[in-house]
Amino acid sequence: MKYLAVIIVILLNTCNTNSARKLREGDILFRETRNNALSDAISDVTDSTGNLRFSHVGVLIKEGKRWMVVEATHGKGVCLTPIELFGLPAKGETVRVVLGRLDKRYKFDVKRLKAYGRQQLNKPYDYAFDWNDSAMYCSELVYKMFVAAGQRDAFSPNVMTFKNASTGAFDPTWVEYFDRHGSTIPEGELGINPNAMAASKAVHLLFEIRY
Repeated sequence: MKYLAVIIVILLNTCNTNSARKLREGDILFRETRNNALSDAISDVTDSTGNLRFSHVGVLIKEGKRWMVVEATHGKGVCLTPIELFGLPAKGETVRVVLGRLDKRYKFDVKRLKAYGRQQLNKPYDYAFDWNDSAMYCSELVYKMFVAAGQRDAFSPNVMTFKNASTGAFDPTWVEYFDRHGSTIPEGELGINPNAMAASKAVHLLFEIRY
């Protein structure tokens, strides 16, 4: 397979040193996907981060000499994805990937972070968004990786809503989604989403990665 170059495009925050542009283990990759029904539905029921509407998130680690993303996806569950494939759009989609990094005040153990992530590999995707089962959805995985690494203060789970902010009704895409997977809509249950993580005071959004 021909691997694509990963290019740093723009700096989003105020940090201007070259070292800030280098990848680090434990960096968080936030993905915005447009023209995808489920990604758009996630964005419609969660707060946006400026003009960015993130619907997916993963954690960057290094395996040998390769940069990999620990993520939970619909097709594979919890898996390792090469960074050069993480942001590739499907046909008709538009994707942006932004790298976030925890502020230095929010310390964590990289070895424990990686160990927990590896332990979750091959677990199924959490279609029910159930915080207490063994399956994982993307932001749940990221949150629990940092907790396992000793960082409990960077992110705060909140009650979830699947209602469209404009209409106050359940978003039709979510109604169809949970019906298809045989689950009730977990309205008001504990959870976390990529936009909330990106908006955390603990996270600096540093630069965009283009594919």
